[in-house]
Amino acid sequence: MMRDANQATGRPGDRIQILHVLGELDLATADGLAARGCDAFAHAWLLLLDLSDLSFCDACGLSAPVRIAKRADMTGGRCALIAPQPQVAKVLLICRLNQRLPVFATVDDALADLTATASACTC
Repeated sequence: MMRDANQATGRPGDRIQILHVLGELDLATADGLAARGCDAFAHAWLLLLDLSDLSFCDACGLSAPVRIAKRADMTGGRCALIAPQPQVAKVLLICRLNQRLPVFATVDDALADLTATASACTC
């Protein structure tokens, strides 16, 4: 389950979105999260998936951040995972999704790292 609204973070025009994921991420919820996450790149260059209130994630659920990461790549955007609970962090580690998407302890840590990287890019 996810909260109803994406929350914009940062100064106006920064095009940064946070999607706070609640409850369980599995077959029943993965498509909804993937759709909302992918849609965010119509307005954002950076999407942070806040997993601090995600209590469970199975293999089907992992498909959502993978699809979101692919959309980020297609649009030139970035995606990161924030504050996964220990049981979710273990699944990310076992499946090596933490090698595909950066994982940060806090939103502030992610913003500091990813916005600095974006400003340093000379592409």
